[in-house]
Amino acid sequence: MDEKHNTFKMQEEPAAAEPTPEKAPEKKNKGKNRLRWVLDGTFLSRDYVIRQLPFLLVITLIGLIYIFNSNYTDKTIIQISRTKNELEELRFNYINTKSKLMQGTRQSELVHRLEARGVKESMVPPRKIIIPEPTN
Repeated sequence: MDEKHNTFKMQEEPAAAEPTPEKAPEKKNKGKNRLRWVLDGTFLSRDYVIRQLPFLLVITLIGLIYIFNSNYTDKTIIQISRTKNELEELRFNYINTKSKLMQGTRQSELVHRLEARGVKESMVPPRKIIIPEPTN
């Protein structure tokens, strides 16, 4: 009857007098093996990487959405800046045109312009004409 029990077996400690020269070369080879493992691409065929593939795809999708959102925001900010500049320019044109119109329609300016055509300002004030309403 095989029963599995969690048992802790005491291992004898190796004697301190015996050096273990194998550990140092393993670390060097281990680093080289890991580098070769990454460069060859064999780490991608491991089971844990394949299990993490959906998570990596979600992270990639979130990164792409982040990049798209950043570019879209930059374009929108540039467009808002251009629209503000255009609006300011149009406002200045409106104020300038309105000022010219107000100045050009003053009585003294009209008199000055019409003198060149031979029209003179009347010195007699206008009279009010009253038409009586017919009574039936």
